[in-house]
Amino acid sequence: MRILVTRPLEDGAATARRLSEAGHEAVLLPATLIAATKNRVPEEPFDAVIVTSGNALRHLEPHAAQRLSALPLYCVGEKTASVAQQAGFTAITRGDGDGRALVERLSARFSPPAKLLYLTGTPRKPHVEAALHALGFEARVVELYETRAVAGWPGDHRTEVESVTTAMHFSRASVEALLSAADQAGLQTHLARIAHLCLSADVAEPLRASGFQRIDVAEKPTEDAMLALLASKKA
Repeated sequence: MRILVTRPLEDGAATARRLSEAGHEAVLLPATLIAATKNRVPEEPFDAVIVTSGNALRHLEPHAAQRLSALPLYCVGEKTASVAQQAGFTAITRGDGDGRALVERLSARFSPPAKLLYLTGTPRKPHVEAALHALGFEARVVELYETRAVAGWPGDHRTEVESVTTAMHFSRASVEALLSAADQAGLQTHLARIAHLCLSADVAEPLRASGFQRIDVAEKPTEDAMLALLASKKA
């Protein structure tokens, strides 16, 4: 099966490798890229760190990572936990759900007004910080990266896009960038015909709004669940 992967290059390459190991042919054409904001983490005490994407940790300055590494870190997914380990964090709690589920897990250990540091990117929906503030926590949000659309997508790779039968989507931002680029490139009709596997209902929403019909959502917002969904379709 030829599968279009549009997530940013570093995570997309890892997904492509897993697809290849499962016997598929991945067409890696990122619709978005990750750029550093160069925002700095304030030098003040925190009780714990929250991360919902490995991209935040990849753009954390080394001296800040060293300063924070002894704190409890709450993250979503095995891949983000692996990036946290590489950054030097040792007290890692991994959640298998989304950011709001992670807040529930954190609140079982900490009580307001614990001071929490949320390392994240932009654009995003403010679910995590809203949930923390609703519970009475003091949450400091630091945007360390920005997701941007890739200019000129798909460039010289139009034939490759037209050859895929399935697309895998891991973020709403990449879906929105893909739809905009595909419309400009005249590829919207082809994309509307193929199958789309989405990490979550939120990721799938722009596809549904564009009238796409062949959409499936993973049971959990994890790459493992996405691959399991793909396997079920192949069966």
